[in-house]
Amino acid sequence: MVRIPNRVLLMDDVDRKILEMLIKNSRTPYKEIAKKTKISDVAVHKRIKKLEKSAIKAFTVLIHQEAVGRPVTCILNVRCSISDTASIAREIASIGDVTEVYTTLGEYDIVAKIRTAGIAELREIVERRISKIKGINEVRASVVFECLKEDVSLVF
Repeated sequence: MVRIPNRVLLMDDVDRKILEMLIKNSRTPYKEIAKKTKISDVAVHKRIKKLEKSAIKAFTVLIHQEAVGRPVTCILNVRCSISDTASIAREIASIGDVTEVYTTLGEYDIVAKIRTAGIAELREIVERRISKIKGINEVRASVVFECLKEDVSLVF
């Protein structure tokens, strides 16, 4: 059983196997999935369509950021007025180079990931855009030296 906010999704072993295969390679042909799950490719198609409505957010590509001119990654930790957290998080999320935004419980109220072409661009975003947002009390930026693991999938 998988919990999604406000609902419960029941998945059987075949659904899980399909998801595991798609996590490893979202371009896996239906015929290959059918062979490994021992169901027809038509049944695979129907199950994937059902999973797209309930469990699959998107099919995507994980890119080497250096190859597309975004070699600098920064993790941003933000403290803000609790009553403003959601609106501040949405405003941060609207900035083009911001790739992930989370509201959190803990030392910081918001954690964000930023990918930029360089330190000058990062400084522009942090100092001139994010730090100027009303309601923010503190911004801590950590520049990533090396990414040892980047996996957007859930292993189950």
